[in-house]
Parts: sequence; structure tokens; C-alpha cells
Amino acid sequence: MDGNEFLEYAETRELRKITGPPCDWLKTYNLKSWGFRQYGKTENAYDSFKIGDVFVFHSMKQEYLPVDPGIKTGIIGAGILSNKRIIENEPSDNAFTPEGYRPIKIYFSDIWFFGNTDRIENESIADKKQKGMNYILRDIYNLTGNIISFHEMRENNCTISTQGAVSKISPEKSTRLLKLIASRLH
Repeated sequence: MDGNEFLEYAETRELRKITGPPCDWLKTYNLKSWGFRQYGKTENAYDSFKIGDVFVFHSMKQEYLPVDPGIKTGIIGAGILSNKRIIENEPSDNAFTPEGYRPIKIYFSDIWFFGNTDRIENESIADKKQKGMNYILRDIYNLTGNIISFHEMRENNCTISTQGAVSKISPEKSTRLLKLIASRLH
């Protein structure tokens, strides 16, 4: 699916937002998946997810690395849900996430990041960590480039919630947000 087909498809769907730190988005770039911690709200959200749902990716402040003021927060991409499952005995990522930390998994058939992805090696976060923190930070800067900032969302009356791991975006905000996303896909 190309960017135009995605936009046409997304206009017919409800949008959801996923929030996480930039290191986790590097894992999504590599694996085309996302993991949630297991607790009531995420379990309820997971139960409501359907194949074909559209998610926008909100990158928040650093969680595993020192805070870097040059890394902005906002929407960095989008994806279409292709599968979901709960993984018993989820293995560690051998970098930042311990065993069993995020067993609720969703997978994406199609995924778009707005940054300079041609400058990112598609390798595991463990491999990136072995190359050093500066290597990871470089990839984070590339991944979060061309971000839809909160300033831009405020100007277009489509600010998303920063709270919670996952939430729905109202249809009115979704329409305006898709216009901002469209500007990143062309």
C-alpha cells in the first residue's frame, strides 16, 4: 500500500494513538510490531483492536537513555494492524526491555515513518546498543525527523492526548490530523 492508498483507507477508519519512547519506535521500525505492558487499560484496548485498525505513532521523551533536548516529541508515523497476540514468556530484547515486560503484541502489515529512514540500519535494538549510545541516538534523530509536533497539532486543532499507552482519536481531530500526515507522505 502506498501513501495515497493509506490516506484513502485511513479516512474510513477510526484512528488510535500509541505512545512510547523513541527506542521502542526503533524496535517497531525493525520488527513492524509494538508491545504493551499488561494491565487493565491495555488489556481492554487490546480486546477492542481489530485487524485493519489504523494507529498513529506518538514518540514521547526518552525512557531508557539520557534525556536529549534535541529529540522532539510528537507523531512520527502510522501503521495498519495485521495481527495481535499475547506472548507468554516474552523474551528480553537484550538491550532495554526485560523478559515479560510487554507481552501484549500488535503487528503491522503496513507502516510509515516520516523521518529519514533511509539513514537507519534495519537491525535489532540489541545490535544497535552494541554499537553504542551515539549510534542509537543518531538513529532516533533520523526516525523522529519530520515529526508532527505538538505546536503544529495545536495550530491545526488536532492535538492528541499524551496520556496513556493507547487511546482513540476523535473523528474531527482524525480528519485534521490526516491532512498533516498527508504532508509527510508526499
